[in-house]
Amino acid sequence: MVDAIHEVQLAYTKADVSLTSSFNPRLVVKAGPVTVREAAALYVFDNTLYKIEGNGKMLREALENSARYFESCATPKCDTGNLINSRFMGFNYDMAEGVMYEVDLRQPAGKRIMNLRYKGAPLRDEQPLVIAVNNYRAAGSAGFDMFKGAKILWQSNEAIRELLIEYYTKKKNFPTSATGNWKIVPDAARERLIQTGQ
Repeated sequence: MVDAIHEVQLAYTKADVSLTSSFNPRLVVKAGPVTVREAAALYVFDNTLYKIEGNGKMLREALENSARYFESCATPKCDTGNLINSRFMGFNYDMAEGVMYEVDLRQPAGKRIMNLRYKGAPLRDEQPLVIAVNNYRAAGSAGFDMFKGAKILWQSNEAIRELLIEYYTKKKNFPTSATGNWKIVPDAARERLIQTGQ
C-alpha cells in the first residue's frame, strides 16, 4: 500500500525519490478493481504534495529520523521483545522509493541507514536529488527539519488523497507486490516485526 502512494507521488512530481508513510496500516484491499473508497483510504490526512530540491545528505538524514521508529536490538536478542519505539508515532515513519537501503536495528539511532544506493551506486551526500514529500514534511515537522527551507519546485493544489483517487480511477489497480527496495536487518529483527504485526 505504501508503494501505491509512492507511485502516485512520483507520477505527479517526476521526482528522483519519494518519501511517504503508511497512514492506514490496517487497510485491506481485496482482489479486483480498486474503488474510490479504497484509493481514498490510503491517505487519511489532507496533506498536499511537494516537489523539493535536495541532496543525498538530506535524504539520509530524513531516513535516519524515520528509523527512530524502531528500538535498537543486540544480536542475538533481535528476535525477542518489542522493537517499536512507543514515543515515535507510526505515521511519522517514512519509507523511500527511488533508492535502495537497509535499516540496521543493531545500530544506535542516527546510524542505522546502511547501503544507501541510488541508481546502483552508493548515494553521495552531495548528490542532487529532487524529492517528493508532503507539506507536513516539507515544513520540517516531526523531526524532518532537514527539509525546512528547501527550495519548492512544485506543489499540488489538491490533497494527495485526491491525487490518489484521480490516478487509480484511471489505472484501475494498485501495485500487486512491493518493490522490496529496503529492508530491516538483521533477519531476526525483520522476522520478529512480521510475526508480531509491528
